[in-house]
Parts: sequence; structure tokens; C-alpha cells
Amino acid sequence: MKKIRIPFVALLLIITIISCKKDDETIVEPIEFAEIEDIVSSFQGDRESDIVIVNTQGGPVTETEDGFIKEIIDGTGTSNLLWVNVHQAQTASPLKFQNEDITFEQAKEFDAVSLANLKKVITYFKEELHKKVYVLGISFGAFMTQELIAKHGVDVADKYFIMVGRLNIDEILWKGFSEGKGGGYSYDANGNFTITLEEQDKVEDRNMSRLAAGLGHKRYMTEWNTIPSLVKVTYIFGNRDEQVGGLTKEEVSFMGDKGAKVLFVDTGNHSETIDAGIAELKSVFELN
Repeated sequence: MKKIRIPFVALLLIITIISCKKDDETIVEPIEFAEIEDIVSSFQGDRESDIVIVNTQGGPVTETEDGFIKEIIDGTGTSNLLWVNVHQAQTASPLKFQNEDITFEQAKEFDAVSLANLKKVITYFKEELHKKVYVLGISFGAFMTQELIAKHGVDVADKYFIMVGRLNIDEILWKGFSEGKGGGYSYDANGNFTITLEEQDKVEDRNMSRLAAGLGHKRYMTEWNTIPSLVKVTYIFGNRDEQVGGLTKEEVSFMGDKGAKVLFVDTGNHSETIDAGIAELKSVFELN
């Protein structure tokens, strides 16, 4: 048999191509339910439902919002759906945030853990179980949902309802929060606002502010700029929101131009706007 001689350069190229091909063939391991149990604080409603509402909770706080989710279920008559409340870093390990101050950089890392939990839960129900997955993000959960879309794309879930968040929250507020301060917005009779900041005595309060700043410092009008469509997103805000402020005209226009539905509660503060949003939940998610 005649031997075929392959030039060294050509042989090296073949080896390189084969090696690269092997590197590209990433094996994605299936997510086991036990992994999901570890990062979920509660499953409520009908576990057999084809629709799953994944909640990424507000605050940030170290307690879980399981009771609040039950109130939503009872108030909206949606016990026929599966509701899943995902642990965030501070709800999974409260003591880490109650005994000593974390840094702003550590806060960002903890927020990344919370985001990874959220993504894993959504992926499990959508990709492994082939359910429709709707994401509900309220207050701090709004920022977590925005980060989910920024990092993983809008198609990671089927629909989103974002309440009382901000795309580009005022810099003076998030910088104050990054230093462990508290604060918010106060309004005059004409709707003009003033931002006030204050020192906080409790370690936990300072750390919760830093976690808020860990996402609040992001400029989501920039982060979302390459996303062609936000038609899956519904956003609700009030123009007297004392915690995050009302959306600016630029924020509203940005989302409207990308097809998001933006709901507005005139003179609505933080809690009033949440209540109005919950009243619209079935309509937003097109539930029977």
C-alpha cells in the first residue's frame, strides 16, 4: 500500500481543527430537581401547571417573600399556576449580611449569585420541563430581572412583568447606597423631587443598600441597547415613587421604541404602584 505523506504544516492545521472542534462541543448537563430545591424558597400553587411564574423578590431583604406571594395568589385567583420564589444570596444566607459590612464589590458578586439562581430556575422549567415561564420582578426584583435580560437575552423567559424599577436610576442615589447609606425621593406639590441620603446604624441595612447599588449602578438603557425587541416586557411605574423615582421620559421612550408595554400610575407611590400592578397581573400574562 502506498503511504501518503502529509506535510507538517497541513498536519498541524488538521490537529488544530480537531482540537477546536472538541473544545466547541460543550456538554450541557441536565439540571436536576434537587439543584432547584436548594435555591428555591417556596413552590406554591399547582405543580402540574404548564405555566410557571418565577418571582425574583424585592427589597433587598434577608427574609423570603413567600407570604407575599401567597397574598398575590389569593388576590389574583392564580392558584392553578405554579409560583416559584427564588432565593437570593441574602435570603439563602442571612447571617453573612447581618454580622459585618460587605464591600460594594462584594455586593456585586452576591448579586451575581442571585442572578445565577434565577437563571438556573428559569432554565430548568423552560428547557428541561418545557413549561411557559413568566418572570415577575418587583422593586429590587425589577433590577434583577433587568440584569437577567441584559446578561442572557430577552428570550430566556416567555414574558416579564417588571414593577417599580428604573433603567437608569439617579447616580446620587446609587452612589450613596454603594457606601451603605439609605435614602429616597421626596416630592413637592408639582411633582418635582429631591433625593435625600442618610447614614444607617444597622449592618444589615447598610449591606442591603450595597446590594441594591450592585445592580442600580448599571445603565440599562445602554445594557439593553442592542436588544432589538422588548415586546415580551411589561413595565409599570408611578411618578411619586419614593424609593426608586418615576421613569424619565427618556426611559419610557426607550422601552416604547423597542415594543415594551409601559403602564403608568399617576401620583402613585411605591406600594400603590405595586398594588396597581398586581391588579393587572392576569391581563399582562394573559391568564384566564
